[in-house]
Amino acid sequence: MRRLALALALFVLVLAALSACAGTRADEGRDAMLQVQGAQFFRQPMPAAEDGPKIVSATVTARARAGVAQQACAGDLERAATAIAIGLASDVGYWVVPAGPPLTAAPTSPTFDAVFSLAANAPPGRYDVVLRAVDAEGRFGPATLRPLEIAVAVRPEGRLVISLAWDSAADLDLHVVLPTGIEIFKRNRTEYQRPPPSAGPVDPNAPTDGGVLDRDSNAMCVQDGQRSENVVWTETPPSGRYIVRVDTFSLCGAPSAPWRVEALLDGKRIGAAQGTSTELDTHFDHNRGAGVLALELDVRERE
Repeated sequence: MRRLALALALFVLVLAALSACAGTRADEGRDAMLQVQGAQFFRQPMPAAEDGPKIVSATVTARARAGVAQQACAGDLERAATAIAIGLASDVGYWVVPAGPPLTAAPTSPTFDAVFSLAANAPPGRYDVVLRAVDAEGRFGPATLRPLEIAVAVRPEGRLVISLAWDSAADLDLHVVLPTGIEIFKRNRTEYQRPPPSAGPVDPNAPTDGGVLDRDSNAMCVQDGQRSENVVWTETPPSGRYIVRVDTFSLCGAPSAPWRVEALLDGKRIGAAQGTSTELDTHFDHNRGAGVLALELDVRERE
């Protein structure tokens, strides 16, 4: 425990020294493509000198979609290391995470176990994750590179797809009102309405399909990396007017939440809108009828 406390104390000194060299205040790195939980961000390239400790081993998630959180990055460092620097080779900066205590199997090697996420707007492609050990004097060791492929997000397939997407930690909710008056949202996720008991026996051959909401993204501010919701009809949707709204349940600490709504019928765009949710939008009811109007659509049946 004493060794760990000393390592953490040294890490604080390292951050102070690096911040002083950079001449900047704390930066949250919100525009970085790769973001590391519980780490300090530095908006600058990693130092060119490589006279610090080395990385003994490193494992990094090799493939993920943009906007997805909870990606793993772990390994072992040389004995002199007190922290590790992590970043994408082409990013706007890098992150520094304190080293953890050694494992029993390698009692002289500090460890690291970081969790990172990828920004929702990160372009798909192949990147290099750059890892460098750092000692108590702020000296960086040689770089270890690990490949990372940012995959293209896949849009749900269906005859009619109405989508909401946003780029922040906020908890937004998609509401779609059908021509029949049925409202699909997180508390009523399907178009199908079970008849009341007074209606008598239910016909087992009656259709039970229709529009379905695929997820409640970032529910209660628990980040799921999706930041999107879709109502999808895999078969012919009802004809008539559709009303699409966006409800702001919580900004989850974000100052605002820019959002985009799009509707596709048989793969062709029939409507789109964008807006920005603010703190004021969170102060209203979050049930049926909630949210600001984004789109009104007239859908005609196509066989």
